[in-house]
Amino acid sequence: MKSLLQLWLIVIFVMTSQSAQARSLTPLEGLEALRRSFAGLQDFTAELTQEKQLSIMKKKLVMQGTIKFKKPDRFMMVLDPPYSGTVLLKDTVLEQRLGTNGERQRIVLPPEQGLGRWIGAVAKPVTSVPEGMEVQAEQVSGLTNVLIRPAKGGQLKELTIVLQQDGTVRRLELLERAGDRTVMTFRKTRKNVGLSDADFRME
Repeated sequence: MKSLLQLWLIVIFVMTSQSAQARSLTPLEGLEALRRSFAGLQDFTAELTQEKQLSIMKKKLVMQGTIKFKKPDRFMMVLDPPYSGTVLLKDTVLEQRLGTNGERQRIVLPPEQGLGRWIGAVAKPVTSVPEGMEVQAEQVSGLTNVLIRPAKGGQLKELTIVLQQDGTVRRLELLERAGDRTVMTFRKTRKNVGLSDADFRME
């Protein structure tokens, strides 16, 4: 009986150890994991914690809020006080407002930077890594971590995306070439809730 118990303890230990070990993925597998996470997604809402570390500041800014997304090209983020503000993106039109009564700013992005273009690119089957891009991916403890280093020339140096087993995005981390780092952690994510364009308006 004692030997049988010891055997089961060894089996449990081995299984637990294996599940905690990282399994490397190829760059294509990492990009394909991202594609699958968006494949069945039409919209989502989530609570957000955003931590921003500016290269010129020692203090980390921690912000709370909510985000909404809807295919093919709608995104909205609302931050709570004391860092209240709203960011609304409709494809290539970016609107933002600091505070609850602040002045609204509007920026029109180039067509190649539109949200719809990015979402459309993610939806296509992955057959190769884009030229100049570096991708590293691994699976550990039920999470898939994908690190992307875009081609040189842009402001973004690294993008890390952490996916849960069901493909839900758990965390995004952005490192800019200037040294600023932003980490966004998502909670209470609700997918395919039936959002409409009317849900993406800046009051």
